[in-house]
Amino acid sequence: MQTANGLVRGWVVSLDKVRAGTLTLRNVPGVVIDGEMPYVLLGMSFLNRMDMRREGAALHLRQRY
Repeated sequence: MQTANGLVRGWVVSLDKVRAGTLTLRNVPGVVIDGEMPYVLLGMSFLNRMDMRREGAALHLRQRY
Protein backbone atom coordinates (compact mmCIF):
# COMPACT_ATOMS: atom_id res chain seq x y z
CA MET A 1 0.00 0.00 0.00
CA GLN A 2 1.10 3.55 -0.68
CA THR A 3 0.94 5.80 2.39
CA ALA A 4 2.23 9.27 3.24
CA ASN A 5 5.29 7.44 4.67
CA GLY A 6 5.91 5.41 1.50
CA LEU A 7 5.14 1.82 0.53
CA VAL A 8 4.07 -0.57 3.29
CA ARG A 9 2.57 -4.03 3.49
CA GLY A 10 -1.05 -4.04 4.67
CA TRP A 11 -4.18 -6.16 5.06
CA VAL A 12 -7.81 -5.18 4.50
CA VAL A 13 -9.93 -6.31 7.46
CA SER A 14 -13.43 -5.96 8.86
CA LEU A 15 -13.36 -4.64 12.42
CA ASP A 16 -16.17 -6.11 14.53
CA LYS A 17 -16.12 -3.11 16.86
CA VAL A 18 -14.38 0.28 16.91
CA ARG A 19 -14.68 2.40 20.04
CA ALA A 20 -13.70 6.07 20.38
CA GLY A 21 -14.65 7.53 23.74
CA THR A 22 -18.32 6.70 24.30
CA LEU A 23 -18.98 5.92 20.62
CA THR A 24 -19.00 2.34 19.38
CA LEU A 25 -19.40 1.32 15.74
CA ARG A 26 -19.68 -2.23 14.47
CA ASN A 27 -18.54 -3.84 11.20
CA VAL A 28 -16.14 -1.09 10.17
CA PRO A 29 -13.86 -1.74 7.17
CA GLY A 30 -10.23 -1.14 8.07
CA VAL A 31 -6.62 -1.62 7.08
CA VAL A 32 -3.83 -3.00 9.26
CA ILE A 33 -0.38 -1.94 8.10
CA ASP A 34 2.95 -3.55 8.88
CA GLY A 35 4.95 -0.85 10.61
CA GLU A 36 5.52 1.23 13.67
CA MET A 37 3.05 4.02 14.43
CA PRO A 38 2.79 5.89 17.72
CA TYR A 39 -1.00 6.32 17.32
CA VAL A 40 -4.10 4.90 15.64
CA LEU A 41 -5.71 6.72 12.72
CA LEU A 42 -9.48 6.91 12.28
CA GLY A 43 -10.27 6.65 8.59
CA MET A 44 -13.23 7.71 6.54
CA SER A 45 -14.93 4.31 6.95
CA PHE A 46 -15.39 5.41 10.59
CA LEU A 47 -15.70 9.18 10.17
CA ASN A 48 -18.31 8.96 7.37
CA ARG A 49 -20.72 7.61 9.98
CA MET A 50 -20.26 10.68 12.19
CA ASP A 51 -21.51 14.24 12.34
CA MET A 52 -18.43 16.33 13.12
CA ARG A 53 -18.38 19.72 14.84
CA ARG A 54 -15.24 21.68 15.62
CA GLU A 55 -15.17 23.84 18.73
CA GLY A 56 -11.83 25.55 19.21
CA ALA A 57 -9.17 22.84 19.26
CA ALA A 58 -11.74 20.08 19.94
CA LEU A 59 -13.50 17.93 17.34
CA HIS A 60 -16.87 16.66 18.58
CA LEU A 61 -18.22 13.48 17.00
CA ARG A 62 -21.85 12.35 17.08
CA GLN A 63 -22.94 9.04 15.58
CA ARG A 64 -25.16 9.48 12.52
CA TYR A 65 -26.11 5.82 11.97
